[in-house]
Amino acid sequence: MIEKGIMHYRNSGALGRLQKVFWVVSLAVLLTFFLPQRASAHAQYVRSNPPKDATLQSGKAPASVQVWFSEEVEPDFSKLEVYNQQRQQIDLKDSHVTYGDQKSMQISLPPDLPDGPYTVVFRNVSREDGHSNVGSFSFLVGKGTLPTDTSALISKLQPVENFNGWSISIRWLNYLGVAGLVGSLAFLLLVWRPVAARLFAREAISSGLNDIGAGIEKYVYRVILGSLGVLILGWLMFLFYQTYVVGGGDFFQQLSSGSWRSLLLSSRFGSIWLLRLGLIVLALFLGLSLRYTGRKISDSLLSWILLLAGLGIVITTSLNSHSSGTAMPWLSLPSDMLHFGATSFWIGGLLALLLTILVAWRVLKPGAGDRTRFLAILIPRFSVIAGICVAVLVITGSVQAYFLLGSFAAFLNNAYGVTLTIKLAVFVGILVLAAFHLLRISPLMKRFAQSNDEEQGASSLVAGRIQRAFRRSLRGELLFAVALLGVVGILTSLSPPPQGGSGSGSIERTGTAGDISYKMVITPGMVGSNTFGLYLKDASGKPVEKAENVIARFTMLDMDMGILDVKLEPVAETPGLYRATDNVISMSGDWQATLIIMRPGVDDVRASFKFVVK
Repeated sequence: MIEKGIMHYRNSGALGRLQKVFWVVSLAVLLTFFLPQRASAHAQYVRSNPPKDATLQSGKAPASVQVWFSEEVEPDFSKLEVYNQQRQQIDLKDSHVTYGDQKSMQISLPPDLPDGPYTVVFRNVSREDGHSNVGSFSFLVGKGTLPTDTSALISKLQPVENFNGWSISIRWLNYLGVAGLVGSLAFLLLVWRPVAARLFAREAISSGLNDIGAGIEKYVYRVILGSLGVLILGWLMFLFYQTYVVGGGDFFQQLSSGSWRSLLLSSRFGSIWLLRLGLIVLALFLGLSLRYTGRKISDSLLSWILLLAGLGIVITTSLNSHSSGTAMPWLSLPSDMLHFGATSFWIGGLLALLLTILVAWRVLKPGAGDRTRFLAILIPRFSVIAGICVAVLVITGSVQAYFLLGSFAAFLNNAYGVTLTIKLAVFVGILVLAAFHLLRISPLMKRFAQSNDEEQGASSLVAGRIQRAFRRSLRGELLFAVALLGVVGILTSLSPPPQGGSGSGSIERTGTAGDISYKMVITPGMVGSNTFGLYLKDASGKPVEKAENVIARFTMLDMDMGILDVKLEPVAETPGLYRATDNVISMSGDWQATLIIMRPGVDDVRASFKFVVK
């Protein structure tokens, strides 16, 4: 029976080769993560002049402010603004990208600027992936204290959060379209053509080969046209969405002002968008032309040109990805292209494989052994292509993880890393099913195909059961694959963690709130357990000892984790010091802390500040 057949199967040669590949790939992955970290992010604040939290000499206000970011920014959709303590904009409103340095922006300040604290607010759109980012920093001229709460200023330039249903759905739609186009066409040219030739040469099936071939070509042609339709829809939606992003969420204002034309004609996103649209239109023309060549799709030169156009669409996807913003794009970009190309080959090929079996089962009669012999030739050929894709995915995936995360620890301490871990888990599920097909189903089909035995032969009931098990397993693998593209849509909507990996060192913030001045120290300032020390003094400089409640309220800005409160307790031996230890900081990224000080008979005092955990 089927269980007996499976248990007695041994394929030491295949398993030996698989083990060698496993160890080589594992070694490559380990070496990748022991290399120095080079994580990437979107266009994040890197440095500025004046520096963040700098105190400048009285009467020596700067003539301009310059800010450097981690990626190149779009000039038409990025800006700086400078505000005084009264939240009045005091710059000369000439914000611009620095000539010769697309990663830097400058803005001029008026002469004879009075002493006091100033806040610089920036909003940028990355040229690499099109995501927007908002932030601020302050500096002080002369005496005084730095601002502690700039949320009101930042809120005016609040970016569109890329992690949303629209972003994920649009990206998923585009990935499905590419996979359907490239994968189904590659299956027809690289799998079905040689399989059909082998079936014909061996006379493996009694009849119906031409009918099967015609049916497969009909279904694949429908998949090609359907995928192109999805790509056109998805790409138009992506333009609308990016217009919404660069407009800060005001889509109709961008349309009425004509800013969308600037996005399309003057930005890197627009150049890539037009290039990809041209490739989609070319692919659509080639796809429609296939019907009028008078030849089979699998025998037409146009099919190969169409496949090249599909690979061009893959390239444009990578050009607008996180990989284009790494420190070594000459390596990370080709790696991303190969990764997405292999994903498309495999997932689109799975769909075409399932359709092929559906067509064949309609033509081939059960009980004649033709279905067994058909699978005995089809599965190994598809497994060769799938195996190549797996090797490419593992190697290029390791390269991408190195550039975007940089360490094993980063897989679990930020939203991007957690999502990547989920993607790997889904990939492992697909890999397990694929290994089952290659190492169990395929050898059994081959063995049964060579026998006419009634119990263990091509037409046996056992062979029929294995065929049904294979079809069910294949459907499960395809569902996993579609889910994988959904996770990729989530992943590309998130920002990788900022550069610097898992840095160390305490985080210190000082400021005033009402009649209280404070100093907050977070040690060690890393993901995990931290000690929060808060020293409070009143207006006369005396320690604040009689606070009823002192609460530090934390909010993760990169994703919704809710409100996280930590109650700080007074330290008896140090008046004015309140302390607590907690693991509330569970992910790297941008955080906001709000200090709430409650005293009897006095209004509550609040102060907020932002900080980055690397």
